[in-house]
Amino acid sequence: MVGKTDFSLIIKDNEGAAQVAFDRGDYLQAFLLIHTLLEALLRLFLKDTDKEVKFSTLIKRYDIFLEKQHYTVKTLVNELTQFNRRRNRIVHQLWKKGYSYTNRQSKGAAEAALIMYGLSIEFFETWDLEIEQIGFEHT
Repeated sequence: MVGKTDFSLIIKDNEGAAQVAFDRGDYLQAFLLIHTLLEALLRLFLKDTDKEVKFSTLIKRYDIFLEKQHYTVKTLVNELTQFNRRRNRIVHQLWKKGYSYTNRQSKGAAEAALIMYGLSIEFFETWDLEIEQIGFEHT
């Protein structure tokens, strides 16, 4: 019998790595780890296993989910969209201006990402109580 996959150790490891990266001043790595965690959270929430689906498409699918629920306040959809745009700008700056410059400029983005991550988990839990059981925690 095949059981449910336990993602909790992977999630905890990446959450810890993001916090450690932030604490040591590696803001770029912290931000990108949180982006990956948010994408995983969104994929699990939407039960979307297609690896080819982009983060921006997942956000659109989440927006459609909210429409079906007749949920009109789409603050998280807007925040996720801006978050993804910021990620794209950060990666562009990384290639254009290098690691050191981009890392220094990413501190505020990393701080905001850590906060948004916790709030996103809380919000997704209002729709799916299994989010915390899967391993996502808003600490």
